[in-house]
Amino acid sequence: MDAFWAKGYEATSMADLCDCTGLHKGSLYQAFGDKHTLFMNALHHYANSEFHETVGVMKESNSPLENLRDVVTKICDDASGEKGCMMINSVVELAPHDPAVKAALQGFGGQRMEAVANMIAMAQESGEIKVKKSPERLARQLMLTMAGGAAMVKGLIGPEEIAETVKDLVDSWV
Repeated sequence: MDAFWAKGYEATSMADLCDCTGLHKGSLYQAFGDKHTLFMNALHHYANSEFHETVGVMKESNSPLENLRDVVTKICDDASGEKGCMMINSVVELAPHDPAVKAALQGFGGQRMEAVANMIAMAQESGEIKVKKSPERLARQLMLTMAGGAAMVKGLIGPEEIAETVKDLVDSWV
């Protein structure tokens, strides 16, 4: 996963995969199949691990708005390194021409969108978010902003500026 995440699918060679797994080429193929299958497994592992870690942050406070802020902070922190977010990297590199990657990313994105919309709905119900737009629309707005930030952090904008922008967006709802 780290090799694909750091270099991307196309730039990750079989030698890179052998180095990071400690397996010889034949053993790698026998254990995981082809490079694409190994990549899909790595992408699923990344997405599931990231989602479960994020879900753990969702219920740390009694305030739905604070839970939302904590999730946003965690996502921004996770995507702030040089590698960015593996899912966003894959959207840019592979989704336009790889139907399997696109379908997987749509599933992961839908799962995340639903979780964020549910947090926003709870914050609206508690009166912490005053904006009357649908939770789904606000979740889409937030996710698009964070996805843009995860792409831009790879060299165009610093992580602090991205976190500030996302914070400003959530603040505009209260």
